[in-house]
Amino acid sequence: MLTSIIKRNPLSSFIILNYLISWTFLYPCYQIILQAEDDVFPPLALIGLIGAYGPSIAALIVTAVLDGKAGVKILLKKVLIWRVHWFWYIFILFMPIILYGSAVWFSTLFGFQLDSAHPEDGFKAFFYLILLALPFGPMGEELGWRGYMLPKLLKKMDIWRSSLLLGFVWTLWHLASFTFPGAAIPSVFEVNVWTIFLYFLYICAETLLLTYVYLKTKGSVLIAILFHASLNACSNFLLTIFPDIEHNLPHREIIYIVNFLLLAVVAGVLLCSNRGDTKHNFQNNA
Repeated sequence: MLTSIIKRNPLSSFIILNYLISWTFLYPCYQIILQAEDDVFPPLALIGLIGAYGPSIAALIVTAVLDGKAGVKILLKKVLIWRVHWFWYIFILFMPIILYGSAVWFSTLFGFQLDSAHPEDGFKAFFYLILLALPFGPMGEELGWRGYMLPKLLKKMDIWRSSLLLGFVWTLWHLASFTFPGAAIPSVFEVNVWTIFLYFLYICAETLLLTYVYLKTKGSVLIAILFHASLNACSNFLLTIFPDIEHNLPHREIIYIVNFLLLAVVAGVLLCSNRGDTKHNFQNNA
């Protein structure tokens, strides 16, 4: 029964399985942590790691049903694509910081002050923050989002519609995470219609840039994982340098809005200027 459903509707099956696996484990994980005593991490909350890997698990299940072991091997090999031009490693590590740093600078045009800066603290923590971000999102998600779903969408739609649809699905995937401060929406914000809408726009902008990098790096899921981690870590990196910003809600909101606008503009320019090239790369690596 399940096999026939997956074969008839592989993409829908991936999304539904993904949501079911992730929400089933992430929501109780967050509730366990919220109800625990201060400064005590309950071991049972580790079930959340299964939910964090929901996109990858769903992608492997659907691929196994459709294409068997050979298909699973092809999917997993995308994680091993590391031989790309060195420029892309520099790009994925520092582009998020450049964009977020530019958003911090632009925020001063709105009257906000940067009273103190501690660049040495930020750079000391840089690689630690990326390593910390890896297992709690990027490693669990990217085999599903960029490894499985994006190529399927690109076979049916153009880059823009594929990215925006993926951004929408990716935003909804975070529903369980909205119940835990800081798991998706920054903890300084309340979870409401406005902040969820901002988060959706931010995710769509990130998705466009991730699509560009994915297509330019031979469909490498490894590069997508590292880029996702860098995107997640860059805000903490800048907040380490400018600690006075962290609990300033109006300042953080302006930075958040400017950052997603910069992400969208940069991604849009890059995709438009390399439209033929990225299409060619996809066709060669689909």
